[in-house]
Amino acid sequence: MSTLRTLRISRHFDASPERVFDAWLDPATAGRWLYSAPNGEMVKVDIDARVGGHFSFIDRRDGEDVEHVGEYLEIDRPRRLIFTFAVPKYSEATTKVSIDIVPSGSGCELRMLHEGVLPEWADATQEGWGGILAKLAQKLQRDPPRQLLAADTARFERLLPGPIERVWSYLTESDKRAQWLGSGEMEQRVGSQFQLRFDHAQLSQTPLPPPPRFASIAAGKTTHHRVIACEPPILLAISWGDAQEPSEVSFELAPAGEQVRLTVTHSKLKTTDVAGVSGGWHTHLNILEDRLDGHLPQPFWPVFSHLLTRYEQLPHR
Repeated sequence: MSTLRTLRISRHFDASPERVFDAWLDPATAGRWLYSAPNGEMVKVDIDARVGGHFSFIDRRDGEDVEHVGEYLEIDRPRRLIFTFAVPKYSEATTKVSIDIVPSGSGCELRMLHEGVLPEWADATQEGWGGILAKLAQKLQRDPPRQLLAADTARFERLLPGPIERVWSYLTESDKRAQWLGSGEMEQRVGSQFQLRFDHAQLSQTPLPPPPRFASIAAGKTTHHRVIACEPPILLAISWGDAQEPSEVSFELAPAGEQVRLTVTHSKLKTTDVAGVSGGWHTHLNILEDRLDGHLPQPFWPVFSHLLTRYEQLPHR
C-alpha cells in the first residue's frame, strides 16, 4: 500500500478571522470560491454547518457534475474548522482537513493540514488548495460587507476588473446589463424613462426556479425607471420601481489601479424592503463580478435565498 501524504498549506489574509472563517460555512459565499473550477458552474451548495452536519458542492464542468462532499467534525468560530473531504468522481478515498485561523497584524493567517491524501493526488491537491485560497483572498478583497448608511439606505462596494468604460457599459447597455441584472434600452440623459425586464432564472447557464415565496415572478418582472443623474463613465442614478414615491439607486465608478471601484447606493427604501433589496443587490453584483471575470455565475435563486435569510436576521441599522 502507498504511504498516504499529509499536506501543509498556509496563507495570510487581509481580513478578520471572522470573515475568513465564515467564508467556509456561508453557502452564498463559499459557492463562489470553494471547490469551483475556472470553467465550472457551481449549481448546488448544501452546507449543514454543525458538528456532524454534511456539505455537498456540485460544480458542473463541461457538462459533467463533480461533487465535493464531507462531514464537519469540529467548528470553533473563528479559530478552528475540521471536516472530512472526498471527491467521489475521482477517488473513493476520504481525507481529513484541519484549518486553524490566527490573528496576524491587521488580518489573519490560515493554516491548513490535509491528511490522508493519496500520493498520486498530492501535487494536484496542493496546487488546487493554493488556487482556492488565492480565490478566497480575491473575493474578500473585492466584496466588503454591506453598509447601512441609514434605516432607508443600503450601500455596496465592489472592486471589478477594468477598464472603467467596460464596467460602465454593463450598467447602461441592455444586452450587457441583461447578463447580470435586467434588460432594457436606456438613453443616457437626465429625465429619460425606461423599463427593466428581470428574468432571474436566466442569469445563469443552469436556470433554477424561485422558491414558493417568489413564485409570482417566476416568469419574470418588468419595472419602470427614470434617469436622475448621468455623468459617463463615473455616475448613473435612477429612480427604482413603480411606486408613487420610488426609491433611488446610484452607481458610482472610480479607478482603483487596474480595477474599478463600483459603489451602489439604494436610498429612500421602506424599512421592510431593506433585507430583500440587500439580498438582491448582493446576488446581482456577484453575477456582475463573475461576468466581468469571464466565469459562469451560480444560479440566482439559491444564492439570493441564502442571502435574504442572512439579511433578515440582521438589525436594520
